[in-house]
Amino acid sequence: MNRNLFIIVLLIVSVLSGCKKSEEDRVRPVSLQLTLQAVEGDISFDVSKASIKITNRNTSGSYSATGTATGKVSFASVTPGAYDVSATLVVSAQEYTQKTGIFTAEDVTFNGAIERLDVSSDTEKQLDLVIGKVGNWVFKQIYYAGSDVTKGATFRDQFLEIYNNSNTVLYADSLYIGQVEGKNNNSGQYFLPGSNQYDWSQSHDITVGAGMDANKDYVYANTVFMVPSDGTGKKYPVQPGQSIIIAATAVDHTASYAGNGNTNVVITDPSLTVNLSKADFETNLISYLGGTPYKYDIDNPNVTNMDVTYFISGNDMVLKANGRDAFILLKANPNLPAVKSLPTVATPDQREITAATKKMLQIPVSYIDDAVEVMHPTESQRVPKRLPTSLDAVRTFVPAGQYSSQSLVRKTLKTVNGRRILKDTNNSSEDFGYLNKADVSKSASSFID
Repeated sequence: MNRNLFIIVLLIVSVLSGCKKSEEDRVRPVSLQLTLQAVEGDISFDVSKASIKITNRNTSGSYSATGTATGKVSFASVTPGAYDVSATLVVSAQEYTQKTGIFTAEDVTFNGAIERLDVSSDTEKQLDLVIGKVGNWVFKQIYYAGSDVTKGATFRDQFLEIYNNSNTVLYADSLYIGQVEGKNNNSGQYFLPGSNQYDWSQSHDITVGAGMDANKDYVYANTVFMVPSDGTGKKYPVQPGQSIIIAATAVDHTASYAGNGNTNVVITDPSLTVNLSKADFETNLISYLGGTPYKYDIDNPNVTNMDVTYFISGNDMVLKANGRDAFILLKANPNLPAVKSLPTVATPDQREITAATKKMLQIPVSYIDDAVEVMHPTESQRVPKRLPTSLDAVRTFVPAGQYSSQSLVRKTLKTVNGRRILKDTNNSSEDFGYLNKADVSKSASSFID
């Protein structure tokens, strides 16, 4: 081998070795150490039984661990990347009652979560677990995905099913449902570092209660509807373990029908959609908006219309089929200011406020009985999380995505004397499963065990 050829070979070997070394350095495992604490007021709870999970946002690979008496949890060797972190701690009813002096018959769940945690190098992070809100009313079924755009009903067949998760009769009178506003991109100004969600504290003329946080203690609704009341508060009883269905449009979507303005709505595959003609309530906006009725907003005279409490834009209640949405559920409380009289706030990126500026209804977290946030099944299509951890620690989704006919259904925790008690840990990724086709029957087929 001549001298020049020998030098060339050495250079090639050197370059290849350098590339290999660089590649090895790039994928060198790193460590993540979390420090957990679960505190309510000045009372700390043992986190040694906490369950922790971290998920790589790019590979979907996950690692799990349990808590320790010191609160420090180590993942010694993980692939570098951005991670979603979640932790759950279940405190027994007895322990919670003994420590706080507040009686509870049910176990209490604490949740903590961090989205998009950068673990590109050895990382230490504190994770606070907060007690979740647990109410008597819960979302049982959320059908936001809709059905096929050509063979089914697209978004027209969407509905929410609300469940009495208590052991007593509840009354749906003055029960509110709403959709929460949030930022639909991961860039821009006036957002929170880490989550990329709006920093509502920077909104123009926002008022926040003493000791409260604009981002943690409030949600900002763009749509709110209320079950009407006749003044007695007892017109619409719901038995324990029973539910009500609130339809966007209460018609039989499995059959073709005449829309408003001589519009024909044609369904070519009835198996993809549902019959909502016997829903308990519907969200008709014809009277509220006035003018020419929206072609798909059909008013079923046999189904009670929800009252429109707050509505920003559009011509019908439309749940975002792509999963960029969050839903709240609350009951009117005579001891608190009326929901309709709560302040309104523009999004933080609206710096010049005019009469045409759209504002959101600022609702305290303390008002809310239940909340669920959904997201797109594909990581690259997800937008910043809208709900605070205390309401929903980790979002969920139907795996087939928009227009798939799939619905989210809350899992059954246990059955007592024939009554199903649904799981409610304020972690939707754990609380919900899904049906391949939405089910309005309210029968056993509409539950998930």
